[in-house]
Amino acid sequence: MKTTTVKNLYTTCEIIHADSRQALKAFEGQVDLIVTSPPYADARHKHYDSVHPDEFADWFMTFHEPFWNALKPTGSLVINIKDKVVDGVRHRYVWRTLEALADKGWFAIDDYIWHKTNPMPGYWPNRLRDGWEYCFHLAKSKKPYFNADAVRQPIGDWVDSRLKNLGKNDLSRHNSVNNSGFGRNISSWVDKKTVLPTNVLSLAVVGKNKGHPAVFPVDLPLFFIKLLCPEGGLVVDPFGGSGTTGLAALTLGMRSVLIDNNADYVQEAIKRLQGGGAVVYNNGASL
Repeated sequence: MKTTTVKNLYTTCEIIHADSRQALKAFEGQVDLIVTSPPYADARHKHYDSVHPDEFADWFMTFHEPFWNALKPTGSLVINIKDKVVDGVRHRYVWRTLEALADKGWFAIDDYIWHKTNPMPGYWPNRLRDGWEYCFHLAKSKKPYFNADAVRQPIGDWVDSRLKNLGKNDLSRHNSVNNSGFGRNISSWVDKKTVLPTNVLSLAVVGKNKGHPAVFPVDLPLFFIKLLCPEGGLVVDPFGGSGTTGLAALTLGMRSVLIDNNADYVQEAIKRLQGGGAVVYNNGASL
């Protein structure tokens, strides 16, 4: 088990070459957020043995206890995961995994959709192109740390123009257009500058990194770190891959740990974080 530490002006990221089930023992009770994209079923050769969809839920549950023990009581687990078509139909391993996690005490806080604004082209006889992936927010308690104000969005000019077309009585209640998106009481929209985002996140797909098939955009972990990790908190990606979560955490000044059992991915993550302005100051020390 070897670790490399990189840093920028604000914080550090530890990159650990190891099986995260073992490495996480060093962080028990310290982690605020685990945000990760586990291996796609059958997708990564030499990466956790390229798990078959039929075995995925049982395999993923071997990480349940390390994840649970590493998280603080207010901590969260965010899983970006994609289902797989087997013999022309959608395999159910995603839902079997979630049910297994729920049986172990995890609370399903919310389901997010990553809407891919530039999905890959293709043709299949009985289905359309995949344009989205799941992001599941799970937690140890029903009330984990949650900072909605950190992800508020500018409301835009459309609200002002819409309000101009409403009658005076509509400013106190809005019963005539129930499906407008304003809700029944729209007075709260007057002079509003920001609004909470929905749980559909529209982000472009990024290119693959040296054989790594599951590279999510940096804005995905960036969003969840803002939302679910307090200032000064610790973010962990137990399937660190090419370092996207670490890059997001460094950008936000959050301390982070990336763990991966593939030496090539570890080296790619180090190079990528260096390219983002981080400096290596502890390279490959044994833990």
